[in-house]
Parts: sequence; C-alpha cells; structure tokens
Amino acid sequence: EDLVGQQLANYRTQRLRVNLSPDERIQYDADYAIYINFVRERQLPRRHGAGWLMELMRLSTFEPQARRAFLARQRLLRQLASCEGKFTLLDELLREYVTERILIFTEQNTMAYAVAARYLIPAITHETAVAERKNILEHFQTGRYRAVVTSRALNEGIDVPEAKVAIVLGGTSGAREYIQRLGRVLRKVENREAMLFEVIARKTIEEGRAQRRRRKREVD
Repeated sequence: EDLVGQQLANYRTQRLRVNLSPDERIQYDADYAIYINFVRERQLPRRHGAGWLMELMRLSTFEPQARRAFLARQRLLRQLASCEGKFTLLDELLREYVTERILIFTEQNTMAYAVAARYLIPAITHETAVAERKNILEHFQTGRYRAVVTSRALNEGIDVPEAKVAIVLGGTSGAREYIQRLGRVLRKVENREAMLFEVIARKTIEEGRAQRRRRKREVD
C-alpha cells in the first residue's frame, strides 16, 4: 500500500505456479541434491551469513566438490529459467492481455533472448546499446511494440508508465528487485490498475525464495 499515491497506480500482484515436466523434475532433483548437500555439509549459510554464495564461488575455483556443487546450482537455475511450463503460461498471459502493453522480466540474458525469439518481441539486456534501448522504449511508448522482455536492465532508473502488466518469469530475485519491477508498471495513467504476475516453478528454490520474500514484506 505504501507504493500507491498521487503518482502511483493501484495494483494487484499474483503468483502463478507451474510444474516441471517429469524429465525436468528428474534433472532438477539430481542437481539440487548435489548443490544442497555440499552447502549443508559445509554449513555455508551459518558460517558465512549473507555471503555464503560468494564463499561457494570462491571454493569452486580450487576445490572439486565445491565446483561440482556450484555447477549443479548453475544448471538448475538455467533449467528453472527456461522450463516449458513457464512458456506455456506466458502464452496464455500474452493472449489474455493482448490489448495491453507488457513488460516481461527474466533472471538471465539467455532466457530474455529465448522469449524474444519465440514471440518476436524486442529484448533489452545489459548488452543492449544505449541507442537501441532508447529506440525500443520509444516504440513501446507509442504502441508499435506491445511487449518488451528484459533481464534486470530495467530494474532501476527507468519508468514505463505505458505498461500496465508485468510478468516476472522466476522467483529468485530479492525483495528490492521485486519492488523495482513492480514500480516499472505503477506510474498512474488514467487511474488504470497495474498487474504484476510472478511465474515460479512449484517445489523448487524459486518457491522457497518467493515465500521468504513475502514473509519479509509482511514483517516490514
């Protein structure tokens, strides 16, 4: 509620869960076991607090078991980013909101480019040149592009009031990124309500992270 005011629109958020396919689940569970067993065995969160992931990365540069765990984590993150269930749900949302301008957020550049290629929409990443980014946003504002996909490049510093729908493909971002993404579609335009959909994979680290973020927001 503290995000709504004279300049900000009313909004709704909705968390949508998708299932991994049987093959995706088998691979996810295998990689998760490798990763989490090492983290627990070394008690990384307890010993290093918020910096435990940096410690895992450091260990992975010279310790084979740590590298195996780190690579397993990277694989499962890539799998969660591109699981087929998210594309299926994205298909449905794009059809449902066909008259709206939509921002799609991904966690990784590879997923942003995959979405762009699949739906023939422009992508903005940290690799996008300034002039190209400006051109894409101008066309989005005029309605020539009805959707744009981005991987964190629009988290800060840019307001896109023409967008009234945001779709976040993945639940691993922190509370700060979540609020930044919501803010991209919250600028008040004709008292229209903004919508943010968070699409996460069921029974994965995405679901756990989303639940922890929600509890933190409730406490705050």
